[in-house]
Amino acid sequence: MSDTFEELDRAAVERLERVLHGSRLLRNALDELWAELPFPANKRIVVVQGFSNVVRQHTGAQWVLVQHELDVSALALVRPSYEALVRAVWALRGAKDEWIEGFLSPVPEAVDSDAETRKGPDVSGMLKVIAENHPAAVYEPLAELKNATWRAMHSFVHGGIRAVAQSSMPFPHHEAGSMLINANYMLMMVTNVVRMAHGLWSPTLPLLQQQYADCLPPEPLPRK
Repeated sequence: MSDTFEELDRAAVERLERVLHGSRLLRNALDELWAELPFPANKRIVVVQGFSNVVRQHTGAQWVLVQHELDVSALALVRPSYEALVRAVWALRGAKDEWIEGFLSPVPEAVDSDAETRKGPDVSGMLKVIAENHPAAVYEPLAELKNATWRAMHSFVHGGIRAVAQSSMPFPHHEAGSMLINANYMLMMVTNVVRMAHGLWSPTLPLLQQQYADCLPPEPLPRK
């Protein structure tokens, strides 16, 4: 039995090493697409690009944290990465012009305290709007990821039992590899979203998905 566990862990370590290496190459390739972004032409693009930047930074932080075996911290970034991705998609084709304007407008509460300028709908509300304004290939992966991981994501963000238990366990090589695969997918998707906001065509994204299939989920990349 111990030999079987050792073999499984060795396979998980090798998989994680492949995913880490592939993730670095994929991120480098995607950086070139981000470098092509022009200055935002309107406030909606400012908001979409802002949320997209958050996804890009969080997923990059996960890649760094996993290399240092800081798995609890890396897992705690899954939910904020996901929420920022949902907000980017929602802001592209769902948020009202009035919400965009209010979100970017200073108010006394936000200037004088830690309040938000304007809160958006919750994730379930945004997913509903996304389903009405985007094809199923965009909505369904977002909904499936929420359904599969929402409670665990909540626990890690707020220091629940999953975070406490994980902090006392050996580094989970298989789980870390899967987390990075999902992070890479979120980065791919948000790269598509932010380029769509600027009206840019992205023919290289499906090619990158094929090239780096080992560090991405099997689902096809949503297209415009």
